[in-house]
Order: sequence, then structure tokens, then C-alpha cells
Amino acid sequence: MFLEKAIDEMTKKNKVVIGFDLGNSTSQISLCRVEQSMPDTVSLVAGAEEYNIPTVLCRRMLEEEVKNGSQTVRGLWAMGKEALQLYAQKQGVLVEDLLLLAKNGVKVQVGEEEFDAEELLEVFLRKCFGLISSYARVEDIICVMFTLKDMNAEIMKRIKNIMERIDAGRTQVFFMSHEDCFYQYMIHQPEEMWFHDVLLYEYRADGIRSFCMSMNRNARPIVAFMESELFPQMKMTEVSNMKAEQKTAFFRQLDDAFMEIAREQCEGKNVTSVFLLGDVFSKEWCKESLRFLCKNRRVFQGNNLFSKGACYGAREKVAPSSLSKDYVYLSEEKLKANIGIECNRGGQKIYQPLLDAGISWYDARKEIDFILAKHNGIPLTVVPLNAGRKRIAEITLEGLQVRGNRTNRIGLSLYMEDADTVAIEIADKGFGEFFPSTGQVWKERLSIEQISKNA
Repeated sequence: MFLEKAIDEMTKKNKVVIGFDLGNSTSQISLCRVEQSMPDTVSLVAGAEEYNIPTVLCRRMLEEEVKNGSQTVRGLWAMGKEALQLYAQKQGVLVEDLLLLAKNGVKVQVGEEEFDAEELLEVFLRKCFGLISSYARVEDIICVMFTLKDMNAEIMKRIKNIMERIDAGRTQVFFMSHEDCFYQYMIHQPEEMWFHDVLLYEYRADGIRSFCMSMNRNARPIVAFMESELFPQMKMTEVSNMKAEQKTAFFRQLDDAFMEIAREQCEGKNVTSVFLLGDVFSKEWCKESLRFLCKNRRVFQGNNLFSKGACYGAREKVAPSSLSKDYVYLSEEKLKANIGIECNRGGQKIYQPLLDAGISWYDARKEIDFILAKHNGIPLTVVPLNAGRKRIAEITLEGLQVRGNRTNRIGLSLYMEDADTVAIEIADKGFGEFFPSTGQVWKERLSIEQISKNA
């Protein structure tokens, strides 16, 4: 046992985990070794804090040919800042909205060629991993935690497909919301920064999004909660064409609006730390707001918190610390029920857990095989957290003949489509050469909310 643990620790030494904040307009990448205390963020300029990677590609439309094995490639892809520069010099065709295009699964016309949107996103991700190679060996990467503004099942599926092609499944791939990244980042900071409430303001294209994290320290483990709100009235307007007095008036109005938001959110709370994310925050316009927030509070400004939080989260996945036992974050994206099945093993009736309450819905997945003894039904046990009483959800395998001699082997696969919906797929797997599979597949969906109401 001790030898296995020592070998496991040696294997993990010098291994790298990645936090990848993948955005539709810009992206960021943070990384750290498993034994490293703090993550580093990939910078586009060595020695500078230029963390934002434009999520764009540019297809060179020059008459150049590059030999790649037995293939001839016409035109090369550039990404990020280089792509924007090539486009500005009219040397290529720019492709924006890579994440949105991949989510919708569309075809994209680039010059005279057509590409799958997923293929374009793969080009971008491959080039991003090329940037990482300046910081660590790609073969040392054991886990990538992607964080997205919107946790969409379709885009997460496509990213997993891409990562499978990039490294043949060698690297574990997980997903984490921005809220969860904020939580992971905070609990890895000195406790005096988050012993009381913490506020985060993120400046986005659609306005300011606020996150307020608080702790219930009477619970064991200690439970973290997050309140989030969008303020669309805080959209930044292009001011370069404004006259000086117009610009001053606009900034004063923006400052007053942000001050009102901050006052309201700090009222009745013991906020000790405030984080301002985004380059739009500047002393040029939020003078009074900053003066208010800095009063008896620590205020931090930057733009790589989510990628660092994702990196901390990745490390907790592969090498859990005591923080994972002592603290838990409950969000709207967590599974709100325990799902399992009562079955027989070795002549004894046991409960086999399948999906545990508290896991993020996009990480909830289970595959397991069973032998049917008498009936063509699968009785799933569902215990909603807010109801406390178990309910049996019977799934009937219509058309399946149960032979009664324990030769009906079925494969059960469960995953979450969203925080409420459990997708279930059951396949007849046959029983060796004597009873080949019929190829039958049964699919069902369960609503946790509906089950809770009926429990």
C-alpha cells in the first residue's frame, strides 16, 4: 500500500495541470506543476503580463506552398494577435466567433474553402498548446480544466472530441464554471482574504457581471455560496470620438452607476476583498467607485483569475488537498439528487451508487454493466436533496426477453444534459457467443425537479 502511494507520488511529480479560460473573443491559459504552489499564466510577450489571446484564426491567402509529408498545404493558419495583424495587412481571411460557430456546428466559408467549425476550433486549440510548450513539456500535461462563460453541453462535447484527437485521450479533460473558478481561486488564497464575504466584478461585452461569495462556517464541511447578477446598464461605449466634455460626462455617469451597484451589494455584508476583472476598469472613469470600494477593503485588479482558478480546480482533481474535504461549493450547476440502484451481489442485496449529489452536472457520468435476473426493468433509486425521500424510477426495456438464467447482460450509461436532466442509455450487450447482442438500445430522460415534486 505504501509502495503504491510512493509510486503514485513519483509519477505525479513534475506533472502539469492546465486551466484554460476559453472565450469567444479572448482566451487565457494558466498552468502549474502538481507540487507547485501558484499557477503561472501564459503571456504572449515574454516578461510582460499580456495574457489575453484573441480567439481568432486567419487563413493566409498567399500563393505559397508548404510541404507536409506527402501533402501540399496551400495557405497557413495564424491565431491570436498574429491573425489580427495579418488581417489588418490584408494578407488573409479572418475567422472570429470560433466558440459560437463550434457550438452551432456550422460550416464556415474561408475564402474558397469550406471548413467544419469544430475543425477550426481544433486548429486554434492545437496552436494554443503550442504556446504552452514554451512553459512545459506537452507530454507532462495530465489534466486540462476548461472554463467557459456559458456551460453548454454541445460545445463541451465538441471540446472533448477535439482533445481526444489532439492527444489520443492521454490527458484528463474537465469543465468548470466561472463561479466555480472564482471559488477555487479564493480558497487557495490566504484565509484572511475570504474569511468574510468577497465580491468580484467582471467587465464583459454585455455589461458588468458580479459574483458575491459567502461562507456558512457553521456547516461541516464549510459550505460556500455564490450570488451572481448581470448589470447591462454598465456597457462601455466607444469614447474615442467623443469630445472632452462628453467623455467626462459619460465617465461620471458610469462611475455613479457603478457606485450605486457597489453600495447596494456591500450593504448588510462584511465584504473584505473585492476583485475587478477586465482591462475596462480604470482610474480614468471609476474614481469615486474605487475610493468607496477601497475603504476598509482590499481591492485587486487583473484579468487572469478564472484561468488560475481553473488551474487550481484541475490540481484538486488529480491531487486533492485538505481544502476539498473541509470546504464545498454548492451551486445551481450541481446535481441535486443521489442516483443509484439496488441490486444483488454475492447473494446479498446492496445499493450501488451511480451519480452522487453535489457533482457538477457536466462532470456527472457513469457506465456500468448488469445482469438481469428475472425482469426486464431497471429500478433506479433517486433521492432528491430537497425532498429527503427516495423514489424508484422504473425503466422498462420493452421488447427484451429475459431468459431467467442470468445470461442477459446490459450496459447502463448515465450522464447529465443539464443540471436537472439525467440522460439514460441502456444497451443489450449479449452474453458471449451463446447469446449475442440483439443490438437493442433504450433511451430515457429523468427530470430531478419533477421527481422531487412527486417524491
